[in-house]
Amino acid sequence: MTKYRPQVITTKDAKKQVNRFGSSLVIYIFINQMLWYGIGFLKSYYPQALLGFDPDLVIMVFFIVTLLIAGFGLFRISSKVLDLDIKDYLRKPKISAKRWITLICLCIGITYLSTAVATFFRFLLHPASGAYAFVGYFTTPLNIIKNAVYFLLFVLIKPLCDEYVFRGVIQRQLGHYNRYFGVIASAFLYALASPSLTDAIPAFFSGWFLALVTYRYHSIIPARRIHIATAFFAWLIAVIPDRFVIIPTILTALVYIIGAASLIGSKLNFHISSSGALNAKLWKTLLSSFTIILSMILFIAGCVLSFFIV
Repeated sequence: MTKYRPQVITTKDAKKQVNRFGSSLVIYIFINQMLWYGIGFLKSYYPQALLGFDPDLVIMVFFIVTLLIAGFGLFRISSKVLDLDIKDYLRKPKISAKRWITLICLCIGITYLSTAVATFFRFLLHPASGAYAFVGYFTTPLNIIKNAVYFLLFVLIKPLCDEYVFRGVIQRQLGHYNRYFGVIASAFLYALASPSLTDAIPAFFSGWFLALVTYRYHSIIPARRIHIATAFFAWLIAVIPDRFVIIPTILTALVYIIGAASLIGSKLNFHISSSGALNAKLWKTLLSSFTIILSMILFIAGCVLSFFIV
């Protein structure tokens, strides 16, 4: 019974705990930044480093390996140092098919609505785009291979790593201080792992939703599946040929209709207390931790790079 008793720790101890996962987070954010800006950097300054291979393919394969090492390697070490029971977060809750559809449609809807808001800043600030030009083009064997690797990276590997990192380790650790703080703070740190401000906005809101799902079911399995389904939807929209532009429009409208109807017809029971989520002392402790300061610096650096490197 004593294992589950609340423990009182000092601010200094809390910062030490934050820095234990924060050191892994700094590396993870750096990897995410390089994922978007590495190709442009190599092409411009060190093309010889590619050894004649296709730059898109090289960078994606490289980051599949590094994301897996950082996500499931470094953060696994962090979880052990912090004595986090991640296995408890890997159970499979019973969720009906209707609820799965509701949660997936809500996540897609939140992502696309927040992306629409971010588009305003994109037009205002004109940052460079990190999009891959070959996506959806299967005209050559090389393009087919690159599209397959792209699917593996962005639809499977990255969602799995993100959920383990931000909902499995970070949210769980920060939730020890206050469970509602863990929800909003993990979404904030998830946004910091974005390559630019315009990407951080949808990342924050989708991360918030996925953190609420994790909190609701006390498991990262639902968030993993929802994240993968959302990434798959985005991939599907991207690969549909331009001549079939009506299909993405219909699919997106259908998602919004299902999400809205589900909200009206059911109760999701997502409750959150602003007193915990906005606790000034907790935020001061988090934001003054050395590794979180480094993470914010890396994010700002990524925002600056977004204006210069494509």
